[in-house]
Amino acid sequence: MQQFIREVGRGKKGAQDLSYEQARQAAQLIFDGEASDAQIGAFLIAERVKSETTEEHLAFVEEARQRTNKILHRKSGVLDCAGAYDGRGKSFAATIPVAAVLAAAGQPVVLHGSHSLPPKYGVSLLEILQELHVSVEREPARLAEVLEQHGLIFAETELLCEPLRALRQIRKDLGVRTLLNYTEKFLNVADADYLVAGVFHTSALDKAAELTLRLGYRKAMIVQGIDGSEDIPTNRPSAFLIIENGKSEKQLIDPKQYGVDEPYEVARLTATEQAQLITSVLQGEASFRNMVLLNSGLRLWFTGQSESMEAGIEQAKQLLDTGKAWEQFQQWRSF
Repeated sequence: MQQFIREVGRGKKGAQDLSYEQARQAAQLIFDGEASDAQIGAFLIAERVKSETTEEHLAFVEEARQRTNKILHRKSGVLDCAGAYDGRGKSFAATIPVAAVLAAAGQPVVLHGSHSLPPKYGVSLLEILQELHVSVEREPARLAEVLEQHGLIFAETELLCEPLRALRQIRKDLGVRTLLNYTEKFLNVADADYLVAGVFHTSALDKAAELTLRLGYRKAMIVQGIDGSEDIPTNRPSAFLIIENGKSEKQLIDPKQYGVDEPYEVARLTATEQAQLITSVLQGEASFRNMVLLNSGLRLWFTGQSESMEAGIEQAKQLLDTGKAWEQFQQWRSF
């Protein structure tokens, strides 16, 4: 492990990028427990200071994928929603009610995450789902069964990928983002055809898109989401990238164009408050409704369930107003 630390740990100007093969070897040493905690911490911080390359990210993602118990299902066209694993610090977790809307529309969805991590230590999807009394399945076979019957699952990633579970304490001790934040986001535990992933900064869009081009998705969308999540806000235009057929195309979505713009309230919501708001919006109440409509419409259009954004938003309205999205969520919760 020392040889790789020496390469990446020479300081901002002297540090050398690892080749794909070198990064893959480093990942193997870390994931197999052959590197000490001190070596792992030194490597991750040196990579952060140097700035990780696409080749390095790709090596870690592919090595982690090989060590993951995949969810083997028979659904086609599954959408993987990949948000920030450090949780929600100041945003509503719209992706949960959006997933219920999509599932009600016939679009299968995989949500995933873990207990909260640094740097935000925000409220995780796992905590919110526990407050909603959704049973988080642990076994891949059971997750596959739920996905096939209800078109919606949440996968606790660290139960499926042991190396990520083993590295949790080191990540907590470091307290900053590392390349593992990308690794878990792009793990693709259910071999989904579609991906929507969130990044915090506009500058990260291109880097994430470059990695996604190498990971074999049929189609992917990288968004500049709130809190680094896959959810876009209603108070401003948001940039996003569509990756398909080996190409990346940048687009801009303005909520005002679709009549769903509104001020966004920044608040640190507890898991209980998140759960209450999710229940309310699925039952037809107004709080955060436009945010759910905007993100539902975008994902329905992206996956081909709707011909346009306008049609997707209208479809989402109908699914909320008729109670079908709420019914879908209740069926998932009671399975």
